[in-house]
Amino acid sequence: MQQSAKHAHQKPARRTQKKVNRSHDNEQSLQFGTLFKGTAITLGIGMALTVITSLIAYFSADPNLLIRPLGLTAAAMTALIGGFVTIRLHGHSALLCGLFNGGMLTCAMILASLFLKAYASGYSTLVSTLLHTALILFSVAGAFLGMSRPKKHTHRRR
Repeated sequence: MQQSAKHAHQKPARRTQKKVNRSHDNEQSLQFGTLFKGTAITLGIGMALTVITSLIAYFSADPNLLIRPLGLTAAAMTALIGGFVTIRLHGHSALLCGLFNGGMLTCAMILASLFLKAYASGYSTLVSTLLHTALILFSVAGAFLGMSRPKKHTHRRR
C-alpha cells in the first residue's frame, strides 16, 4: 500500500518523440531539392539585380561607361548572395552548396549567352573562362559566409 502511495505523487515520465527513420535515398533527394531551390532563388535575385543595375545605367549621363562594371558587379553579388542563400536553405556542407550554386549559375549564364548572342559583350575565351570561374569562387565564398557558426557559451560567475 505504501508503494502505491509513493508512486501516486510522482510525475508521469515525459514522452519523447521517436525519430522518423527515412531512407537514405529520400534524404538525398531532399538535400538536392534544397540545392535546386537555392539556385532558383539565386536566379530570381540575379534578375532583380540586373534590373536595378540596368536602371542605374539607363539614368546615368553615359550608360556605355557603366554597362560592364555594373554587369560584373551584379553577377558577383548574385553569386555571393546565392551561395549565402543556398547554405542557409541546405544547412551544411558550404563547399558543396557553393560549388553547386556557382556551377548552376554559370550554366544558366552560358545558356542565356547562347540565346542572346547578338548582345554579347565580346570578352575573349580566356577572360570569359576566368569570369565564370570567379562566379563559382564568389558563390563558394558566399556559402562559407552564410554558414551558421556555433554560439559561444559564456559562463556566468555566481
